Amino acid sequence: MRDNGLFGGMKSLLKKNNWCVAGVLFSIMAISCATSEAARQEKAEWAERMAHSVADSIANGRFQIDVDRAHPQYGGRIIDLTGSYYVRVSGDTLLSRLPFFGVAYSIPYGGGSGLQFDGRIVRKSNEVNKRGEHIVKLEVTSSEDSYDYIINVFDNGVATVSVTPRQRSHIYFTGTFHTDW
Repeated sequence: MRDNGLFGGMKSLLKKNNWCVAGVLFSIMAISCATSEAARQEKAEWAERMAHSVADSIANGRFQIDVDRAHPQYGGRIIDLTGSYYVRVSGDTLLSRLPFFGVAYSIPYGGGSGLQFDGRIVRKSNEVNKRGEHIVKLEVTSSEDSYDYIINVFDNGVATVSVTPRQRSHIYFTGTFHTDW
């Protein structure tokens, strides 16, 4: 006997007058389709809420990026981070709580604070590219250095933070976007 797949098996069940088993199988298939449709709709609603939250928070200048990986300029390695590392933008202030891995060109005696500082945002720009990615460019100063931060945030909350200090090598981080902290 040749197997015709799921529906071929259903036909053989119906031929044997096993209506109860066939009814149960059809019910399971219907519930499965309804559940997956509800899950798709819930996922779409979450994505819409997240995209709206990203856009509003960036426009208001109040958000945080929690980072989980560092990508130093030299060495070609990715460093998984443990602990609480983040960049927070609040009005005209940037709180940088990031680790630094790389080359320092000129730093204060004792190593300085690296990328752990509260700085004043001197210049800020926001744009959205064709893919819907939010790009926030910040020029920041601290008592130790000047920095260019480029924060890219996708509508799903995935983010990258690129940091270019004047006295240290470039480094970038990957993480997630948050509106509450």
